[in-house]
Amino acid sequence: MEELSELGEKIIRLLIFEESFLHLVDDLREISKHHVADELKYLIVKDFIKPCMNVETGQLSSVLFDSDKLDEYSFRLTTKGLNYLEKHLKKHI
Repeated sequence: MEELSELGEKIIRLLIFEESFLHLVDDLREISKHHVADELKYLIVKDFIKPCMNVETGQLSSVLFDSDKLDEYSFRLTTKGLNYLEKHLKKHI
């Protein structure tokens, strides 16, 4: 399995539970919003996370979502993301 960047690992650790983009940015305040957005897009493309819900409308996200409006979505881990997190945590125990 490919290795994620330090930021990617921080993000998937925060996504044990579904979180909004704005909550992630707040938790990662030392990192620019744009870097967080870029890493989220990468993690989505690589199937580590997926958009869950449009937080403004409450509608569940489909495969298609507006990547220019990440602040409208919440995210959660996929099975691949959870497996990565479990494997990575075992290395550090």
